Amino acid sequence: MRLRAALIGVGGVALLAAAALLWFGNTARQWSGPRVMVNGGDAGGLPRVPPQQEHLDPSALDAASRDAAAEGLQVMIVVRHDYIVFERYGHGLDADTMIDSGAFAQSLLALSVGIAAHDGKLAMPSLTGFDAPRLRAAIESGTGQSYPDFLSLRLWRRLNAAPAWIALPAAGAKAPADCCFHARVQDWLRVAMLLLDDGNFEGKALVPPGWVERMRRPTSADGSAGFGVELIAAAHGAEPFAAEDLLFLRGPGRWRLWVVPSLRLALLFGSKSAASPWWDETRLPNLVIRALSERPAQRSVGSQLQQLVPGH
Repeated sequence: MRLRAALIGVGGVALLAAAALLWFGNTARQWSGPRVMVNGGDAGGLPRVPPQQEHLDPSALDAASRDAAAEGLQVMIVVRHDYIVFERYGHGLDADTMIDSGAFAQSLLALSVGIAAHDGKLAMPSLTGFDAPRLRAAIESGTGQSYPDFLSLRLWRRLNAAPAWIALPAAGAKAPADCCFHARVQDWLRVAMLLLDDGNFEGKALVPPGWVERMRRPTSADGSAGFGVELIAAAHGAEPFAAEDLLFLRGPGRWRLWVVPSLRLALLFGSKSAASPWWDETRLPNLVIRALSERPAQRSVGSQLQQLVPGH
């Protein structure tokens, strides 16, 4: 709401549009500055099934992709039970396009913290707040590896994602852990699947049980921010989310990854349209959730959390 108040008006909209165009221009062409690689796995394709097989109405999904909230659509992909059930692309993007999805990268850092903590390699007094440089430093000092190497070995490669890379602010600089991560569009669906299934991917436990629920604990006074993820209180929309356990990643402009663990449902959306204070970021996920013909009862959030770091 503070953003809404600050940016209403022609000048604010113009600034947002310019920022979005600058970001998209930088993702559509190769970064010419220094970078560090994050090695991946076999980059195999993700399984696809018709939406009806996963109890989703294809006409409702199609209508959602044409909704006013989807203006400027570049990517819209729906996943259920680890299957891609709907995908649509536009404005030159496809599943293999490399994108810098901004703060999506915070989720990778949060997941890496959980892995390092479970390994006994992370010594930190608390996990309140989300200080990316401090967390990166804790991983590096505890494991003796650079953050990109740890991320590659313990997470990205095990997701079978294609090689990715992190843009550096200057040659020799530390790799940012909360931005600048360039990966294929479809590889963010692997991260979604991990968040949907309590840290499991294709039957393998990559992240300790209970850690994703730990990430759902509010780290901000207003309850809007989790540990590397956004919580339902963070959303700007005409109505609440249609699922109480939804969490999401907020990228630049109108890029979002919404995840509903109780429904094993995720939606990745990206648009070339500028972020605006009146863009409704609850509408699209609600349209997708309501396209389900069967919805199991919601589970209680946080009731069975495993404590991975003593005292927290």
